[in-house]
Amino acid sequence: MKKELLLSKNVLYTLILVNFVFNFFTVFYSIPSLDIPLAAGKVLIYIGLFSSFIASVVLIVDVFTNHINGRYLWTLAFLFSGGLLGFFYLRGRDYYLNASN
Repeated sequence: MKKELLLSKNVLYTLILVNFVFNFFTVFYSIPSLDIPLAAGKVLIYIGLFSSFIASVVLIVDVFTNHINGRYLWTLAFLFSGGLLGFFYLRGRDYYLNASN
């Protein structure tokens, strides 16, 4: 029995993209050297972490409500990757739903 996601796929893709862009930007570029105030840099980090948290929680809830095979492994993957592996899960979600039934 397939249950719908708590948020639409487009919103989750956007959250994952925001997470990746903001966290990548703050990790690989020195914020003060780009004339961005340190407080604004911290806001970017918080936005990235918050979007990662929301995407991870929604995907973990989806994995457990649909009884996907390997749900504990998916949970660890979502938690450690910050939702980035959620992109691959969303792309193959129909396959995983069919395989779990």
